Amino acid sequence: MIEPIPYFYESINRNAIVVKPKKPLFDWINFIYPESPVSEKEEGNIYLIREMDSNEAIEKWLKRNYDQIFQNELNDWHTDEKDWPQKRTFKIFQEWFEYEIHSMVLDLEETDITKD
Repeated sequence: MIEPIPYFYESINRNAIVVKPKKPLFDWINFIYPESPVSEKEEGNIYLIREMDSNEAIEKWLKRNYDQIFQNELNDWHTDEKDWPQKRTFKIFQEWFEYEIHSMVLDLEETDITKD
């Protein structure tokens, strides 16, 4: 008989923000590249940030730092910054992206986390 693997997960000292593009981003990229239109992308990017004591603190961090994420998301689709929208407010970020805040990040692997 196979013994079950014990379930214990270690949390890491990070919080996560999952960012997924919405229709305005696809409209923009399809304007840039009309010959190869894209529709929706189900997968989002995950941004790890320092651990904070509440989701409200994470939301506050995001309101101060959204443009770093906005620029990274734009760069994933099109690297020429002159074509990027110049007006990038938090309100526009919310129109262009869906985001989820996660306060618990659990590591299921035994190997070290590394940065490339």
